[in-house]
Amino acid sequence: MTVAAGSSPPTARARREVASVAAVEAPAAQRPVLERLLQLYLHDFSEFAPIGSPHGEVDAEGRFFYPPLDGYWRESGHIPLLIRADDRIAGFVLVHQWSALRLPLDHGVAEFFVLRKYRRAHVGRRAALAVFRRYPGRWEVPVAWYNPPALAFWRKVTAEAAPGKVEEIAGDGKRWAGPVLCFTKGTAA
Repeated sequence: MTVAAGSSPPTARARREVASVAAVEAPAAQRPVLERLLQLYLHDFSEFAPIGSPHGEVDAEGRFFYPPLDGYWRESGHIPLLIRADDRIAGFVLVHQWSALRLPLDHGVAEFFVLRKYRRAHVGRRAALAVFRRYPGRWEVPVAWYNPPALAFWRKVTAEAAPGKVEEIAGDGKRWAGPVLCFTKGTAA
């Protein structure tokens, strides 16, 4: 880090403070931004993928595979969101209506990513809570069995979103392998 003459480096606390966090719907013109962020997400996620599995592998061009995002701008119930921290891009959320448990739902977290520099500043927590408030209804948050840090994060956040009302259900191992956090969030105040 470069520090201007006569100034001192920011304190640890100053580096962690983020005044505003928002999750805003991404227009189709921002699809390339989401695609680039997805590469960072998949890179981070590859740390947890078991060796020998197809997850966490790159193609011959060095890119991680992710199904086309077109549906997020064409299909009802699919919502692409960019997370902004102090109006800077800090991550994304993909919301859909696919149930890992084959249960009726209004919304599910398909993917959730926060840039590493913002993770200890509670940007992910604040963004997730904002999304749950903005889109009330029955939610599912499926978590891959091999990602313990994500499970710890989502247990805390869903408990804050719906205190005492979160049910954790094991996936069947075929449709979904891992726990699924289910809750209902009412309308925003």
